[in-house]
Amino acid sequence: MKKGIVVLLIVIALVVLVSPGIIGRIAEESVDENLQRAADDNEGIVVTSERFDRSWFSSEGRHRIEIRDPDAQAAVRELVGGSSADGFPSLIIDTRIDHGLIPVTSITRDKGSLTPGLGKGVSTMFIEFSDGDTFPIPGTIYSDIGLSGVIAANYLVEPGAHQTEDARASWGAASIEFSMDPASQNTEYSGVIDSISVEADGNILQVGGTEFSGNQRPGRFGVPVGDFDMTMEAIGVEEQGADTVAFGPLSMSGSTMIDGDRVNFDARMAIAGVAVPGYGDMGVEIDMRYSDLDGASLGRVIQVVGTAENNIPAQQLFALLEDDLQQLVAAGFELKFDQFDFDLPQGPVTSKMRFTVKESGDPEFNWTSVLLDLDAEADLVVAAEFVDFAMAMNPQAGAVVGMGFLRKNGDVYEMRAEYAKGLLTVNGAPMPIPLGQ
Repeated sequence: MKKGIVVLLIVIALVVLVSPGIIGRIAEESVDENLQRAADDNEGIVVTSERFDRSWFSSEGRHRIEIRDPDAQAAVRELVGGSSADGFPSLIIDTRIDHGLIPVTSITRDKGSLTPGLGKGVSTMFIEFSDGDTFPIPGTIYSDIGLSGVIAANYLVEPGAHQTEDARASWGAASIEFSMDPASQNTEYSGVIDSISVEADGNILQVGGTEFSGNQRPGRFGVPVGDFDMTMEAIGVEEQGADTVAFGPLSMSGSTMIDGDRVNFDARMAIAGVAVPGYGDMGVEIDMRYSDLDGASLGRVIQVVGTAENNIPAQQLFALLEDDLQQLVAAGFELKFDQFDFDLPQGPVTSKMRFTVKESGDPEFNWTSVLLDLDAEADLVVAAEFVDFAMAMNPQAGAVVGMGFLRKNGDVYEMRAEYAKGLLTVNGAPMPIPLGQ
């Protein structure tokens, strides 16, 4: 019995005292590998490990993340301002890792625990400008590196504000959770962000409370699969000498799935309070889905678009995509809008649409064959008050009613359209469409 207790104490001592040194090296490699994998998924981003000071029970490291792609730098400057003469800032991440199967040193810091793993990290971030000035990024990242290398992180931000000579920013609390499995490359994320306000040069950007969640993993053909969901209370931009732009609430969700060699995608979006000059505030709701897209050609299209230069002319981009787009269409697919609605002050406009392209057996692609293979239908319902308003604003709009495209039914106007084999039928009236050979 005593011998068993001694053996148990020796095992515990080895776990507590010996494992941290071994796991410290594994934790270092895990951090480097996961940061580099994130950089590899985003072309033009470079991650540099500037230092990693490893002791027996804990380690401290610094990583520099830079955007070196000129097009990406130009896009960021266009969004936030600045010029190339200012140089481009870097993101610096400082991390302390308490390692060991039982990370005893982590209990001395906030959110530490003795849960087994490769390590528990605490990271802070700051922006370093080309002239050496720095700006601390609010919040702290608490991370756990599991025994299998899975990283789970929680980014926490306390409410605060920051002011400079020409700008002021304020923010509420935020909590963002993220996990990544290096083996499966499965990523999961979720977050709650309170309101954010930024004021500079007399311009004000305000973003209301935001919640989001989702997951993503690599799929066949280079097409990521997973789902996402996001809601935002409101967003508004006030610019000097210009009308205020504001709308909300806003919600978006969607998912991508692969079934055999076909890709299915669906998305939903709802936006309220969109100001339309001359009409008033408008709301939009869209529920759409793509079904049976050819995965191989879609993957090549995504690759070409992802690697194309930002300012490439549309004609040149189409030339690069033309062959794959033709194959994508020739393989057949279906696009459905289960909901495409507008909520206007003059009344609602609702519609449903379906477009089905049959798989073509013709080895020589031509758009005429595609139109002959197309089967489509659409239903439109428009509030009579909106039609009357549109005709009052533009008398030519009455031609749509006069030609029979819209038929009144009580307090709404309706349209039923069908298309098949080159023949368009609107409210029962056939309208042949000439198709050149």
